[in-house]
Amino acid sequence: MMPAASFRLALCAIITAAVAATTADAGRFVYQAISGMAPVNWSVSGRWFLMVLSGQPFVPDMAAAPALPHELLAGHAAYYTISLVFAAAYLLLLDRVWKHPPSLLNGLAFGWVTMIFPFFIQMPAMGMGVFASHTATPLLIVLRTLVHHSSFGLGLALGAMAAGRIMGPWHRAA
Repeated sequence: MMPAASFRLALCAIITAAVAATTADAGRFVYQAISGMAPVNWSVSGRWFLMVLSGQPFVPDMAAAPALPHELLAGHAAYYTISLVFAAAYLLLLDRVWKHPPSLLNGLAFGWVTMIFPFFIQMPAMGMGVFASHTATPLLIVLRTLVHHSSFGLGLALGAMAAGRIMGPWHRAA
């Protein structure tokens, strides 16, 4: 059975991840409306995650890869799972390393650190290059990622603050 503190932290991570993902989606939506950029195609992301799970982490041209069953569902599942993992990591860092309550500044900083994943792992593995350098619109994609992860980081802080109000203190006293 899960100890009460771990259960409380897990519930706070779920609340934090939900707020962060929603905030990130809103930021990305606003950016796309302003820039005219097409929405993220979660099917392509899902296809890549399914290919990673089947042992093929590098795909030279993700857009040319054949569609896979349930790739849209896989894309959304991966997005929310990663949001949950990042939220739990943020809460644990706050509690065990930084020993500070959530703030917009530490949430934003954490959101920026999470850009390592798309810029240096996901984009290159999908054949897009580092910083989307092998695409037709690298600057737009980099800016969308910056807006998305900045919004995500701010959402992490807001979600952690909300979780603390809803669940009571989840962190150790400083």
